[in-house]
Amino acid sequence: VKEVHRASGGAWGGSYVDQNIKKLVQRILGNKVSRKLTDNDWLRFTRQSIEKAKQSIVDDTDHVFFDVPNEMHTAISECGSSLEKAAKSVSGVKARRGRLSLDVKLVEDCFKESLDNISQ
Repeated sequence: VKEVHRASGGAWGGSYVDQNIKKLVQRILGNKVSRKLTDNDWLRFTRQSIEKAKQSIVDDTDHVFFDVPNEMHTAISECGSSLEKAAKSVSGVKARRGRLSLDVKLVEDCFKESLDNISQ
């Protein structure tokens, strides 16, 4: 199936939220690690981790967990760092059992602009 005309739903769709989460994760990982990751690495992260994490958010959630694919672990170690060090770079982020644990407020902020656009 070939996409002839790309959907243009504006800044209130799921892709926009995914992009904001990706920017947050890039901030956590840092520029050096983020540049090592390919488009396919990010696509895999979106499909496997972001979508799973978005579905896990409920009213009483304190933290949202993101699985970190092997490609990200490899890029982090190749840059001489660790997931734990990367997690410490942003307040509200921890590394637990090879996953990122983000304070739910950080993730909710990724939804804010989309929700604001919907309610206008």
